Parts: sequence; C-alpha cells; structure tokens
Amino acid sequence: MAQEPSAPPWWRRAIRVGLLSFVLAAVVNYLGQEALESVPALISMLIILMLITIGISFDILGTSVTAAEVTPLNAMAAKRISGARQAIFLVRNADRVANFANDVVGDVTGAVTGAAGSTVAMQLSVGRDFTDTLISLAIIGLVAGLTVGGKAAGKTFAIEHATDVLVLVGRAIHAIERMIGRSLTGGRGPNSSRRRTT
Repeated sequence: MAQEPSAPPWWRRAIRVGLLSFVLAAVVNYLGQEALESVPALISMLIILMLITIGISFDILGTSVTAAEVTPLNAMAAKRISGARQAIFLVRNADRVANFANDVVGDVTGAVTGAAGSTVAMQLSVGRDFTDTLISLAIIGLVAGLTVGGKAAGKTFAIEHATDVLVLVGRAIHAIERMIGRSLTGGRGPNSSRRRTT
C-alpha cells in the first residue's frame, strides 16, 4: 500500500501563508484605498460592509470545517445529495481550509476594513474639532464592532450548524465544477458517479 506524501514542514507552510497574506493585503488594500477615495462616503461604507460580510462568511466556513463530523456527510454522499462529496473533501482538508478561510481571508479582510474605515473617517472629518473626532472614533469603532461581533456570532452559528454550512458550500463548489467541467475536490470529475470510500 503506497504511503501518502508527507505534509510540508510547518515553517515552510507558515512562510507560504505569510507571503500570500502579505501580497493579498497589499493588493486589496491598495485597490480598496484607490476606490474608496474616489467614491462618496456612503458607497465607501457599503464596500466596507461587503468586506466585513466576506470576512465573517469565511470565518464561518473555517470554523465549520473544524467542528463538522464526517459521518453525516458520508450518509448524504451515499444518497448522492448534491454537495456532500465536496463537503467531505473540505472536512478531510480541514486544517488547510481553516487556515485559508480564517487566517488568510479573515485576517486580510480585517486589516483592509480597518484601513478603509480610517479612510472614510478622514473623508467625513473636514476639520479637527471635537465633533469630527467623535465621527472618526464612531466609524472606526463601528467597523471594529461589526467585525468582531459578527465573527463571534458566526462562530456560534458555525459550531451549531456545521454540517448545513458545509453542504451549502459544497453545493456552491459542485455548481462551479459543473460550470467549468472539472473537479476541484478530487475524483474523476463533477459528473463522476464513483463513490469515495471512507
């Protein structure tokens, strides 16, 4: 029986993830700042809310893959429920999925929304009086509160509904696989009838 390839050393993986996070944060932050400076403050806030939502959504995914049990997903896959096979793939690669979802996407969106909140605060603060200071603090505090509070609520939801979350994500991946005509989660393809052994 052939042995599975060993995982790369922890330090190599840490460097790779760190570099990916650096590049994503730099690129997204630069593009975000350029966009936010050219649109009204209301549109900027909508963009920030969208980024916060993305961060919370990926945080829910990262928590779900570590909390989910593979047994109910195997039962769904045996019944050929759409997205179950992809959900099993996510659970079997929980460490990598959680690392990408929580650490890469989650931390990058958190850093970008913080910087974007400061940009909006400066847009609305035309002077240096007490009112402008309060506006700046309120916006920055709102962004931080929505991010931290949303992730806290998302973690509770993910733990209680881990299987449902993964099946939903699995169905989205399955739809993408059918669209592009190839499997992203292993196997012979999105239309393969082969069942994975557990």
